[in-house]
Amino acid sequence: MLFKLLVFICFAQVISYDVPNTHHHAAIDAVIHRLQLETWEKYEAPCLEKTLTLLENVKNYTLWATWVWNANTIPTGNLYGSWVNLGNFDQCMKPPWLNTHPEFRTKYCLAELMLSDKPKKKADYDPYGSTEEYLNSPTISGLPVNYLLWGICVPATCHPPSVLKITRSMYDLTTFGPQAPNITVHSCQVAGQHPQPGIGFYLFIALLVSLIVIAAVSTYNRFYVTSDDQPSDSLETVIIKSFCIIKNLQDLMKDNKEEIQVLNGMRFLSAVCLVAVHEMFYQGMAGIINSRDYDKTIEGPIGLLLHIAVVVDTFFLMSGLLNIKGLLNNINRQQNLFSVLWKRYVRLMGPFALIIFYLASVSKYTGTGPIWNYANEFESDVCQKTWRLSLLMLNTDLKYLCHIVSWYVPCDYQLTILATVLFYFYKKDRRLGLAAFGTAAVLSLIIPGVLTYWYGLPAVHFLDFGKLIPKLRGYWEISCAYMASYSRAGAYLVGVAMGYIMTLYKPSEHRKTVSKTWSIVGTALSLGVMAYVLSLGQYFMFREYNPVDAGVIASTNRVAWAVAVCVVIGLCEYGTVPIVTDILSFSYFAPLSRLSYGIFMVHTLIIQRNKFSLRSPWTSKIIQPIEEQKKNGIQYKNRDIKSKGA
Repeated sequence: MLFKLLVFICFAQVISYDVPNTHHHAAIDAVIHRLQLETWEKYEAPCLEKTLTLLENVKNYTLWATWVWNANTIPTGNLYGSWVNLGNFDQCMKPPWLNTHPEFRTKYCLAELMLSDKPKKKADYDPYGSTEEYLNSPTISGLPVNYLLWGICVPATCHPPSVLKITRSMYDLTTFGPQAPNITVHSCQVAGQHPQPGIGFYLFIALLVSLIVIAAVSTYNRFYVTSDDQPSDSLETVIIKSFCIIKNLQDLMKDNKEEIQVLNGMRFLSAVCLVAVHEMFYQGMAGIINSRDYDKTIEGPIGLLLHIAVVVDTFFLMSGLLNIKGLLNNINRQQNLFSVLWKRYVRLMGPFALIIFYLASVSKYTGTGPIWNYANEFESDVCQKTWRLSLLMLNTDLKYLCHIVSWYVPCDYQLTILATVLFYFYKKDRRLGLAAFGTAAVLSLIIPGVLTYWYGLPAVHFLDFGKLIPKLRGYWEISCAYMASYSRAGAYLVGVAMGYIMTLYKPSEHRKTVSKTWSIVGTALSLGVMAYVLSLGQYFMFREYNPVDAGVIASTNRVAWAVAVCVVIGLCEYGTVPIVTDILSFSYFAPLSRLSYGIFMVHTLIIQRNKFSLRSPWTSKIIQPIEEQKKNGIQYKNRDIKSKGA
């Protein structure tokens, strides 16, 4: 009896060690078998040989092979919205024998997999249903379930077509549907190899150093060398004043009594909102592990911020207000309108050109990561091809746009030209100018509505995040109805009208004209309108699509927002609005407001570098709404919009 017990214990131990090995070998053998079923070209023979050698050595637990294979991971959590699976980038790219054993050099590639390409169906989360149907079902925010970005570590001898076959063989180990995925391989990085900077990189560094030196010399000359007798309009004096650090700091901090003080707070707070929005946008682009949790949050109060992009219209109306106000204040003087436009162009183009130069020549060399090269295609590669259009203020097409968020700059400048033409008509003949303005205002309402109705566009953009992933540049609806100047003229013209009113009735001469009671009531109503416009995103998220409703909202929502903001500005200037006026006129907002354009141009570079160098997706930590459990089992309405064509 004792002998039998000892035999049983020994046999159990053998089984306990052998079963994992058998399972491990079976998985490797399955990949080997799958690789051998592929058709390999002659030039792919070294890759196949190296890969098979690697897998055989993995079965023997050889360190170099296990190191490479262990850097790969089978995708998990895709059904819960984790569409990015990056493996271990650093383990693949930095083996300890990188310089001593070049025969073991590896390559890290990104593979895009479309797990299903069938049309989306109405979401139906039936546990007994087909997984393939689930992959085709829309999520609340449109985050992809049928798309996967997979990081693969392979021998350095493998070319993209070979990597595709390896990826397809590894895919067979996953738990997804029977349909073979559509795979695209790109953005491969070889361990130990780094791209060499081109001449543009060194030119940018030289330019940056030159600007720093000029600023230091100008500051020194202005306070220690320059005499009072030097002509104020000489080129040397202009350069010294322009680059003097202390002079610029003084101008930044000085109190300008002619400013509309509440605009300072509005401008800076709007810039803060945009920074937060872009932070969330790039987080989504970099991948979210628990996208389902992220989706559920938009059912609650956070969903009211889905239309937060309307804040951009605050900048448009302020630009229109200040532009026409400056022109009208000098209406009796001889003005060269081409000179006015040129000065505006120079002010906008200085920082913009520097950012374009950086993106086209420097940014790709400033970081590393599994999606670094892939993500740089969004900015750096496009900037190298289309920077001329951007510098000419002609580029508002997302497909060719250098520096994605900078669409605002050419759009604003094109609207500045429109306002200048209207001012020219007004200066020639007052009735002609007002008629031209009225015509432009009516068209600014009609065009967005017609485009939205005709092409079946959404009333509120960015609700379907899946259209941004993976083909951000192909989201033509944004170029048509969001970034184009003819679609954003409404808010700008509201600002022009407000600037005209504030020129006729100068706030300094009409303080306290509106009673405190009506000021408070008007401000409260305006804030209510702004809250309503913000809520449209969540409203249309869960509503069946209707092209007429979408067209009406597209025509009016931005104008309504701009009018509400202008009412707040007017009541703060002509009436008495406690708290709101104090907050928006806070003295520290003035210098921050003057820096808002620089913040706008630079902040995405910092966000991009942070997000594109991540080694793993981020986890959404937003608290879910309490009502979530009560809503389990709800079948969401189909929000898909069938476009009639671009």
